[in-house]
Amino acid sequence: MSNRAEYSQQLLEAWQGGLRAEPRLPFEQWAESHIRNADGTPFVFRPYQITPAADLLNPRIASVALRMYSGAGKTYLFAVAYAFAIEQLKLKIGKMFPAESLSADWFFKKLMPILNESPIVSALPMIKDNALFKAWENGAEITGVGANSAGRIRTLEVDVADADEIDAITSEATDEGDKLAAFLRRTRGRKRQHHWLASYPSIKGGSKIDAAFDQTDGCVWFFDCPKCNEAQAWHPKHIVWPAGQSHLAQVECPSCAATFGDLERKESCEQTGHFRNRDGERVEPGDLPDEKYGGRRGYHLNCMAHVGDHADKFPDYLVEVAASSDAANASENPKKARRVLINTLWAESYEEEYETKADPEGLLADREDYDPADQLPEEVTRLWGGADVNGKFIAIIVIGTGPSGIWGINYTEIQGRWDSPKTWVALTKFLRRRWPHPSGAMLKMRKFFIDSRFQKNTVQTWTRANQSKGVMAVMGSPQIGAPALDKIRVDAATGAKRMTLGVSELKDQIYDLLDPEVETPTSVHFTNAYEDGVEMFGPEFFDGLLAEERDTKRARDGRVVSHFIHPEGAPRNEPLDCLAYAIAAFKSDKMTEERAASEVERLAGGGDKDKPKPRPQPPVTGMGRQAGGWL
Repeated sequence: MSNRAEYSQQLLEAWQGGLRAEPRLPFEQWAESHIRNADGTPFVFRPYQITPAADLLNPRIASVALRMYSGAGKTYLFAVAYAFAIEQLKLKIGKMFPAESLSADWFFKKLMPILNESPIVSALPMIKDNALFKAWENGAEITGVGANSAGRIRTLEVDVADADEIDAITSEATDEGDKLAAFLRRTRGRKRQHHWLASYPSIKGGSKIDAAFDQTDGCVWFFDCPKCNEAQAWHPKHIVWPAGQSHLAQVECPSCAATFGDLERKESCEQTGHFRNRDGERVEPGDLPDEKYGGRRGYHLNCMAHVGDHADKFPDYLVEVAASSDAANASENPKKARRVLINTLWAESYEEEYETKADPEGLLADREDYDPADQLPEEVTRLWGGADVNGKFIAIIVIGTGPSGIWGINYTEIQGRWDSPKTWVALTKFLRRRWPHPSGAMLKMRKFFIDSRFQKNTVQTWTRANQSKGVMAVMGSPQIGAPALDKIRVDAATGAKRMTLGVSELKDQIYDLLDPEVETPTSVHFTNAYEDGVEMFGPEFFDGLLAEERDTKRARDGRVVSHFIHPEGAPRNEPLDCLAYAIAAFKSDKMTEERAASEVERLAGGGDKDKPKPRPQPPVTGMGRQAGGWL
């Protein structure tokens, strides 16, 4: 027998050891008699919570893994189990989230309101009541830690190791081994040992909750079809609705093809719902996993089991799920939005699709025959600029946007060192440039975002002087999974306004827009025009536009996000960076397309309020003279 097998057997025997104090009622019965919700109302289990509740503190079950959709109430279920463990069993519990701050937040918002509203627990004398440590006179304790707190984890000695949102636990090069395994080892040597693991999954092949669930008996939620009475393991893919009419969403039975609405779904879920393990056997409260699973019990639950509330703006939960799917497909980043739905509603890990990206030669061949210097495409209503500062030049892109497209207007590089005043004079001159529209209007860049991470003081001195012209200093966020746009702040050192950008999020959207295999609501166009004898969007531009590789990582909150890498030896990536900044400028604007079109009409009529007005001159009274003196 291997060391791992011996350890598993010892662990199982320890779990089967015996109780400190035999409770009068099992947890699944005790909770509804004694626990109050945070608002003081009696606690009631959801149908799918009863069987897992019976397992959480069963000494003959080694571990319980809950792979459940967001909103299933898994962390709330654990909070209620804590009350039983404190009052009835007098256990020591360790609670681990990916970050210590999340543990503190859970203690304050989820756990303590339940314990304080439940008289059977609130009446127990406490001897310690800190943010991350609670202790009672009867010997029960709760300690909160973060997976990033290796020192605190090493000092734990607990009966229950409760690890939540485990797919958000990140690994660093400086880690002292596997964080989750280190936490679970803190029950070693205890008479009672309970391991609880919970999360919705992340990336297929890299999901911790998937790995834990795969070692269990794999229980899945079933309920009967209201039409044919056949039990099914329902999936969100069984929700159907006519295109664009999510308000008509219903469930279609894969066996009889009949459809039914949300009320029938919920009623059947409540009346006939049950779990079946991976061997097809029905699992009732108190049943044990087969010995071949080593005492490990697992539960998978997707949003088809939802019996709680739905968002007020939707008539029922099926419509809410269908509308979320439609919104994901119509979003500016459909792939990312669908990934979130798969993780959080399907409770399944996301299988990567990034095997290819757009072909530079294909983009070069697809260029269009328009010359923005002579006339902009008619659909363009606004112009945006993005710039990247380098040691010897400043790269600039100008794009135009309309109701359903983005057009490349200009790409140029202003040659000159960053510390030369001539370079910034040339950039200021470019900022004043205007392009003719077919309506007769002359359009300028509405906003101009320029990267200020390189030579920040010099760049932000220029941006501060030009803020009234729509210029903004930007910096890429170092945080994985940062949103495309952050709030505008004033830099303490320079006094310039600046915005932090989630550059990987912006580049993720750009790569999807450029990829002909990805359906997006926005089309991208590039011109084959020359300026000053130089091809603006030529081979070098497209090589740079696709110079980076797209990968995925887990953000600290567990989301699976895109991450971009510029490989050594790859073409220069200024075209991609500049386009990301220009797209950010566009996304930051509050003007609607309707207003933008009206503004073009106004400008076409001669109403350019931004056009410099001639300075009034005093009347000439004689050759070379003005009133009041000689020139």
